[in-house]
Amino acid sequence: MDEAIVFTSIVVGGLLFWFASAREKPAKYRKKNVLTGSEREFFYRLRHALPECVICPQMAVSALIEPMGIGTARKSGLDRIKGERVGYAVFDEKMHLIAIVEVDHRSRTSRRDMVRDAYFANAGIRTVRFSAKRLPSEGKIKSSIYARDSVRRRDVEHTNTAERKADIEFSRPEVVWRNTANAQV
Repeated sequence: MDEAIVFTSIVVGGLLFWFASAREKPAKYRKKNVLTGSEREFFYRLRHALPECVICPQMAVSALIEPMGIGTARKSGLDRIKGERVGYAVFDEKMHLIAIVEVDHRSRTSRRDMVRDAYFANAGIRTVRFSAKRLPSEGKIKSSIYARDSVRRRDVEHTNTAERKADIEFSRPEVVWRNTANAQV
């Protein structure tokens, strides 16, 4: 009889301990810096070099491009870009993506970066890479971003400030409407 009581108390105690330890504890969070020292310095260089642009650091690739097609092709395309981020996304005043800017810490571009650059090139987005060892000047940044877009840069620079302000205040964003209510992903 005493052995049964001891055995039962050990089993009940073990079960209570197991339930107490297996209980889900709430997660704790802490704030995280979006940009480190050199990334922050380069962000401010980008802002000074391109005051007419909006610079967004650490953007998700899936917010910038999406795969075309349906079914498995679309799903595999989404899986390839899921969780990927770009260093900086450069937008014009109407929030049209001009270019992706990356700061490389390696001496040459990795195969993974080349594949990702190909995704952006396929979507018609240019990727500009700078070396972290020698950060470029503001003039070099501006000429690199607007290298193929010189006509557009000239239009932006020669636009009257009052006209530009009026365009911003009264222009409706050019957003393509998509029916996503019945989309199958």
